Amino acid sequence: MKLRLLALNVDKNMPFARFQSRVVSSISMYSDENVSFEHFESLQEIFEALQDALENDEIIITAVDTKHYNKLKTALMQALETDVTYNPTVLNMLESDEEMDDKTRKAFAAFPEPATVFLSKDGFYSGFGIENGEQYLIFIPIDNERINSILRNGVVPFLSKNIEDVNGEEFLSENKYYDNEKVAIAVKRLIDSESIVAVNGTKNAEIIKSCGDSVKGFDSVFVFTPHVEDKGDVNATEYAAQLAKVSLDLSAANIGASISDIYNAGNSKFICIAVANDESAIVRKIYMSEDETEEAFIESAAIELIELIGEKASGVRSVGIEITDGPEFIPDEDKKPTNKKSMIIFAVVLGAIVIICVALGIVYKVQGENGALSNALNSIFGNETTTETTTESTTESTTEPVTDAKPTAMKLSDYMMADIIALEKKKSEAQTSTTEPVTATENESTTGAEIVEDKGAPATMKINGVEIDAKEALARLVMTEMGEGYNIEAVKAQTVVIYTYLKYRDTNFEIDGVLISETYNDEIKTAVDEVFGRYLSVKDEVALTPYFAVAAGKTANGADIFSKEYDYLKPVAINGNPDSKAETYKIERKITLGEMKGMLLKYNNKLTLDEDPALWISVAAHDTAVSSSIGYVTKVSVGGTEISGLEFKNEVIGSAIMSSHCFTVFYNESDSSFTITTYGNGLGVGMSQTGANHLANTGMKYDKILSTYYKGTTLTKEKNI
Repeated sequence: MKLRLLALNVDKNMPFARFQSRVVSSISMYSDENVSFEHFESLQEIFEALQDALENDEIIITAVDTKHYNKLKTALMQALETDVTYNPTVLNMLESDEEMDDKTRKAFAAFPEPATVFLSKDGFYSGFGIENGEQYLIFIPIDNERINSILRNGVVPFLSKNIEDVNGEEFLSENKYYDNEKVAIAVKRLIDSESIVAVNGTKNAEIIKSCGDSVKGFDSVFVFTPHVEDKGDVNATEYAAQLAKVSLDLSAANIGASISDIYNAGNSKFICIAVANDESAIVRKIYMSEDETEEAFIESAAIELIELIGEKASGVRSVGIEITDGPEFIPDEDKKPTNKKSMIIFAVVLGAIVIICVALGIVYKVQGENGALSNALNSIFGNETTTETTTESTTESTTEPVTDAKPTAMKLSDYMMADIIALEKKKSEAQTSTTEPVTATENESTTGAEIVEDKGAPATMKINGVEIDAKEALARLVMTEMGEGYNIEAVKAQTVVIYTYLKYRDTNFEIDGVLISETYNDEIKTAVDEVFGRYLSVKDEVALTPYFAVAAGKTANGADIFSKEYDYLKPVAINGNPDSKAETYKIERKITLGEMKGMLLKYNNKLTLDEDPALWISVAAHDTAVSSSIGYVTKVSVGGTEISGLEFKNEVIGSAIMSSHCFTVFYNESDSSFTITTYGNGLGVGMSQTGANHLANTGMKYDKILSTYYKGTTLTKEKNI
């Protein structure tokens, strides 16, 4: 389906990224492409875009800020040339507002006669949808407090052609139910469908238990599994789906569920809840209101999860991101053998969003003949603009979605590690063979350090085979690597680091096989605009700028990783060790004796494993990143064979289990298992994103952050900037 999202958002105080996340996660299943909002700042701009959408697209969702909502709704009704009807439910809901005059009340309750109304929780700014053949026109408010009910009880069932479910009985009476009654409804649904739900035992799962204490039958349908901490590199929604799937597979239940801790995203906070069955998981982000305490927020999220569980049990379509089982997010060469239980615990549930296909037919355009919509809008507004129009690129991407050229697309930080190490390995092999050394010009997929011809900052970059405006491409890559919630000075530093690496590769800013976000926020756009075309150099050569998420106390020595001395990639320690406060700083993994044996022999079936498993693995050399006894491992003995710590992490155990090559290994004789404790997250060489953010929060500017992690480099600006 061709889906178009248009947004008029003049109110800069409204956090639009939060709104977009809710809408896109709810309706993305109805499109065969990744979607994002086109953002407009004047009525004239959105008029033109809406006219074009009505002529070319099958699903058009127009979101308007509350300041202009009723005004644009009136214009649409006039353009559609339909009778106006006043929704009685909305009128009744607004009766309690004694200060509202009748004219205003009617403006909120007015809708096109053929429209399906999507009630908000209080009647204000309710949305509507019109279906004509296979074309859908949807009109909703940009309102974080009301959009959840509009999506869940209106837009989703409307697009699913379940009109009878729009604003159904449960929605109309939902405010009459107390929390324990909502739990009781979910329990009844589980009992009626003969379902059992297993909830992952995260910290916030305790709140779910307390919600069901007074509800009869709760303990018969809810079970709680141990919590397995394995975030890896997945995002919050994928991780929630993973936890729900793990609970399902570790129990005899037929539904799995999870509730996350509170995440910080810029100025907002959210929790992810997820429910899974054998086929898929539905994940929902719940955002915290400004006037809400964390305790109340967690409890409301727990109640919403219980309601979502009830919906899953009864087969009700639910709002959220739907994720199905798919190939693990690990390159084929990095996959290591484990038994079924191990794969259940540690596999990343990524998969593809389920595509809901609607049968194609003749599309009846709702705008009428001779540009009726455009004429009506202009007749009402003329050439009015609410703010100064801008020709600058907007925060939301309007280019064609980038499709991964390789099925094993990975984050740029992981790609960089594999890219550089592969080059070093080839160089090393070439030196001991009779063949000519492999150079970057002979194999463009590997890294090259010398720039043959410096053409300056590019106008476009080619990512996974698609030409994208250079600034937009950079912003989308930064969004993939950092997400939201970082200090803007840290974002600037990250932008320079990524630009430097792309320039260092000397492939004319072309790269394949990397993950790239479809959207980016205003903060990232600002950062990219300010530092675009700036890169780090050493003696007039582009520097190598690896980076990672969390340092293990201090950063690692580049020479220990790349088999080459880089004066600017030396260990760096930040006062107070801020990285140690990150959630992924220290992670323990348990691996059974049988699983470990399988991993070791799969890696090398000629290994000699001692009768005493405690002698199978021993750290032979490490730095002092954490302490005198714990650091990034440079040498580890595996079955009598000495390999690097990085090779042990990537090729023996796997990065899905080990987040860093700073680790300890201990054999537990009592239960015949190994405990691997990792410190830090990522390669460990170069800039720590967590550390950079800490320095930025202390007031350090991006150039000083860069010189802290890449000592001796020079911040250089492209000549054509």
